Amino acid sequence: MTGTPARLDEKERQPWLRRLDRASSAHEKTRRQLDELVADARAAGVPLASIAEHTPYSREWARKIADEIDRQRKA
Repeated sequence: MTGTPARLDEKERQPWLRRLDRASSAHEKTRRQLDELVADARAAGVPLASIAEHTPYSREWARKIADEIDRQRKA
């Protein structure tokens, strides 16, 4: 059985939190780019099944994402 890891004090925790912030920000940007590409691919006529094969999304999620991006762009 594994024990609870030792608690870090604030000074020890800050470098980890900064790294997490940077990684989260990069992830969010990349995710947005992927979502926009999904919408663009669908608009260009790429079938949702093909999009799903080349992304981490199912056909249903690809459709929902593309619909949301389209809504945002029209607003």
